[in-house]
Amino acid sequence: MHVIFGISDGEIRATINDVLQRSIPIKDAVLDLTPRLGIESGCLLFCPAGHKLEEILKIVDTGFNLSRFKAVLYNLATEYRLDYLLIDSHPGIEKDTILSMAVCDVVVLLSRVDHQDMFGSGVMNEVASQLRKPVVLILNMIPSSVGENESKKIGEKIAGLFNLQVLTALPFNSDVFENLSRGVFVLEHQKDPLTRKFTEMAENMIAIIEQSLEVPETSDNGRNRQAVG
Repeated sequence: MHVIFGISDGEIRATINDVLQRSIPIKDAVLDLTPRLGIESGCLLFCPAGHKLEEILKIVDTGFNLSRFKAVLYNLATEYRLDYLLIDSHPGIEKDTILSMAVCDVVVLLSRVDHQDMFGSGVMNEVASQLRKPVVLILNMIPSSVGENESKKIGEKIAGLFNLQVLTALPFNSDVFENLSRGVFVLEHQKDPLTRKFTEMAENMIAIIEQSLEVPETSDNGRNRQAVG
């Protein structure tokens, strides 16, 4: 995420790791990317996690407290009046991944259609089910030889197999590959068909979140907290 948004180490005053472990204010870890990305409607805030080896090893060794994690997310959502809070977690079954899933309203799984990824997605879906979290699956990097109708059939088959909703199937796009994470693809290629597909996916995701929050959890001031993992 640091690379895609073009964030240098010098811009980072603090990370989420620092907030969780040293109890510093959440505002110290917030970077406003709205002007940088030229966003004219709304805003985009980014809270980086630690990407240095010593920071990663420390959080793996000590972990973090669930109540502290929930409090930090609550403060972030209320202080900045967020509509949606996205938690980008790494794959795999580890303590921090499960804690992230536990505090989310909706869990989003991203998977290719190979056996290894699908097996991992099945395990993650089972964990989310135990946590009673609604799950949606995004199929990624569908081979170019697979047509759109066939992609839909694959999605329907997987949806039935895992008993979850497949949000969309994203085709492999060489332009994304050649972009090499040097920027935000949908902003730099606004007329690309894949950008339109991402837009549709975002709209569908919002509808799913709203549906899952028929009885929303509200804060003291009545604002909804909507976290997506």
